[in-house]
Amino acid sequence: MNQLKANTLILNMPDIAFVLELLNIKFYYLATMKYRSQFIKENILIILIVVLGSSLRLYNLGNESFWFDETISSIAAIALSENGSPVFSSGLYYGRAILNTFLIALSFGVFGVSEFAGRFPSVIFGILTVILAYHIGSVWGNKRIGVIAAFLVAFSVWEIAWSRQARMYQQLQFFYLLSLYLFYEYISHREKKHLYLLIASFAATILSHVFGYTLIVVFLVFLAVSAMKQKRSIDIHEKRVALYIILIFLFLLGMAYQKGVISQILHTQVNYYDEYIYFLKKSLGFSLFLAIPGVTVLMNRDWSKGLLLTLSVVIPFYLIFFHVLLFGIRYLYFVIPIVFIFAAFFLDFMIEYIFHTACRKSDFSGAGAGEGKKTFSSLKASVKPLVYSVTLIALIVFMHLSPAFTFMPKNDYDLGPNAPRSDFRTAYSYVNSHMQPEDVIVSTWTAPAQFYLGKNDYWLTFNVDGTGFESFTIKNGSRDKYANSIVLKNTGMLENVTQNHTRGWIVTDNLAWHKLSPQSKDFIETGTQQELEYSNIRVYMWDNTNTS
Repeated sequence: MNQLKANTLILNMPDIAFVLELLNIKFYYLATMKYRSQFIKENILIILIVVLGSSLRLYNLGNESFWFDETISSIAAIALSENGSPVFSSGLYYGRAILNTFLIALSFGVFGVSEFAGRFPSVIFGILTVILAYHIGSVWGNKRIGVIAAFLVAFSVWEIAWSRQARMYQQLQFFYLLSLYLFYEYISHREKKHLYLLIASFAATILSHVFGYTLIVVFLVFLAVSAMKQKRSIDIHEKRVALYIILIFLFLLGMAYQKGVISQILHTQVNYYDEYIYFLKKSLGFSLFLAIPGVTVLMNRDWSKGLLLTLSVVIPFYLIFFHVLLFGIRYLYFVIPIVFIFAAFFLDFMIEYIFHTACRKSDFSGAGAGEGKKTFSSLKASVKPLVYSVTLIALIVFMHLSPAFTFMPKNDYDLGPNAPRSDFRTAYSYVNSHMQPEDVIVSTWTAPAQFYLGKNDYWLTFNVDGTGFESFTIKNGSRDKYANSIVLKNTGMLENVTQNHTRGWIVTDNLAWHKLSPQSKDFIETGTQQELEYSNIRVYMWDNTNTS
């Protein structure tokens, strides 16, 4: 009998082990669930902000046609996917924002070629920027600052609009802000993980846009000012590290010079100060005026963090205001989260000020010593959340009243001057459904025709950016660089095309139309037939089939 019990016990040992394993899994699951529940409870505000901000960025993402710049990125991404290199049909290699081109190509590979897929990478970086603004505000300030900064970024019309474009500006913004954070963390803690991440982030920044090189100037000026302010002896290790950093930055500056970035800045003198300030007020609303005293608040709390963030705004603003030829508010976009972080610091200062003022005015002298102290502590515990809640409610009201912020999804957003949102998709869909195989295409914007129609035969030139049209051509000005279209430099050349081809189409948007010569516009209106005028797009056609 005893032997039988022993055998039974032995036979049941695997079952016991299995039960214990199940118990371990259950306990682990419960512990994990408890941790997740606690995490959600502690971070419910930022989770809601990210979810709502994401929905605004994803809403009808593919509903609107690509505009000109988006089609440039898209045809480069298609070429990269199909040929392994972003080379246009003209043979021109498109190396600008190569990281953005790669990510759009990757998105096309996953979702198929569409407006949604082209814009999806920007949405991801837009969401990540909200999270990064929260993280920087929380780590460099406190959780309130992080929440407020993320709130402003998430619901800024400017932020939402450029988070929905198949361009590199949102990507640039994220990596620029991340590089600033990692740079400060590295010089503060000297941890290798921060250094490696900084190198990767900085590389991603300059591969996103040439404006990424401004980080070099920001870092060098910050290190110089910091060294002068500290006025302390530096040991040999710190000297060696500083020397390595300076040499690396000088090497990168040499790269920028080699690419013509520095010479272009030095040889360009403009003054867009008034224009940019006007659009900053319009696009940032009241947050711009909160950011200005917010700089002082951050400087008083931590001058080095304040110095770094201030330089990261002032230096790009100066260069773009006075040394970038083409005016475009999108060029300022990459520093905007820093403005919101400044505004968040000021609002946090106001919360603290109101809280301490309320506490000082509370008089408990009538109560007993123990009772008064207990009541005062209870009041402190309840007043600060109340002040924080009232501030957030007031912030929401001001944001609701300001056109610079939105809580409601939109189909389209104003991108500012020199960023016309023309409905090329409708225009070329109409042409595609009515054209014959031998028809030729004449357009004022060649990249949209190449993307939506797969061809563009002639480019009807105009003064694109105030410097003429030559920079958009190759082969001694005979071909355009995006679609290899034959360049039509005057009305006479356009007339020859309409005479030499039996049928053809002319597609233009209102921006290009207003920049065309009066002779060209007159010829188009009298010598061709208008087939479509929709939104801000025009489609004309000629047909010499029945002409004797």
